[in-house]
Amino acid sequence: MPACGPQIAVIVPNRNDARYLPRCLRSVLEQQPAAAEVIVVDDQSTDDSAKVIASLIAAHPQARLVENPVNLGVNGCINEGIRHSRSSHVVVVASNDFILPGIFGRAKACLARVPDAGLWSALSWLVDLEDRPIRLHPSPLVALRDAYLPPGRCIELALRHGNWFTGTTVIYRRDALEEAGYFHPDYMGMSDLFTALVVASRHGAAYSPAPYAAVRLHPNNYLTRTLSDAKVLEDLTPRPGCSRRSSWSGQYGDSVPRRCVPPAARRLERSRNARPAGSRAPFGR
Repeated sequence: MPACGPQIAVIVPNRNDARYLPRCLRSVLEQQPAAAEVIVVDDQSTDDSAKVIASLIAAHPQARLVENPVNLGVNGCINEGIRHSRSSHVVVVASNDFILPGIFGRAKACLARVPDAGLWSALSWLVDLEDRPIRLHPSPLVALRDAYLPPGRCIELALRHGNWFTGTTVIYRRDALEEAGYFHPDYMGMSDLFTALVVASRHGAAYSPAPYAAVRLHPNNYLTRTLSDAKVLEDLTPRPGCSRRSSWSGQYGDSVPRRCVPPAARRLERSRNARPAGSRAPFGR
């Protein structure tokens, strides 16, 4: 890994978010240190997104626009962007969200100390349609300073809290993300959370307890649509008679009864080759 830390590719999936693209892309393109790559993937937008993107990235040689010839959906769009990248690490920033100054510097410093960590993440703000802060995203605070959480600790936290990630800050080690199968469409708006849990449970996670992104609350977003779909929730729910501790644990070890694993998790597990990673010592508490 270079002395300056890992090289980071930013993937920005977009469909008809021309209104929010300037805020999003400027937050990425004005970062210091800069991202090695910025790949904006437009998924058959019918507004003027392509024109807005082209204008915003014109002066940035590390940025490029990929226009899908067919609609791939959110997760397909993200996976397409990753396939176009070459950097050692990857972060996905939704086109209606934005990141805050210093995110790459903090992440690079942490990941340089534990280069085998599967990912790095931090906290996020929730903002309204006009960028006004509402409150911090209600994700659990899992450390009081920069820390590395070994795989076993990540599993403990997953069983206790379910999830502590906010997708806009999660910077994945590319090969760990590839091993996890990228972002599976079966999980819809929760795909990034499931993928983060899988990567962390195999390779551990670096973490910084500071906000470095803003997640926009707006009607009809992908996560809200996912959580409002009864069929999807049924597919993601553990089978009857299993404790909450067994939830989504098909990726976490053989001790979980197979009947407790949700159907979507079983399908995802079959498509991945598990390769557990060893634990590493923390660099903070």
